Amino acid sequence: MYNFACCLLSNLVLLAAVHLVCWFVHAMRPDLSIPAERVFVGMIAIAFVFDAALTFLVFADATGPWQRYHPVSAFFARAVAYALAVTVALVHARRAAAKRAAREQGKSGKKSGKDSALVIETSPYSKSTLPM
Repeated sequence: MYNFACCLLSNLVLLAAVHLVCWFVHAMRPDLSIPAERVFVGMIAIAFVFDAALTFLVFADATGPWQRYHPVSAFFARAVAYALAVTVALVHARRAAAKRAAREQGKSGKKSGKDSALVIETSPYSKSTLPM
């Protein structure tokens, strides 16, 4: 349980750090939008692969003081912590996107769909339009 809690806590701290870095990047360069959740999921995937490689290829057959840590049984607790942190990140991203969409819809004051589509006149001669 201790292994799970420490891994989950460190993953959530990493998630907060990635969000903070992406927020700073967006504040400095508004044209550059980095999705923090995708960066975090990528980092967790890489960490999970390295963790599995170390656990099953290096420490699984280790003798001596490493046997008391039960590396294989502890890996599954860490894997659940990785999955839970990714789930938290994705749920947070989905809620933020829904909140952002509701805010944008509230600002425009229009209904979504074809009624609120922007129409640009492309040629005054042919009276053609281009829905955006």
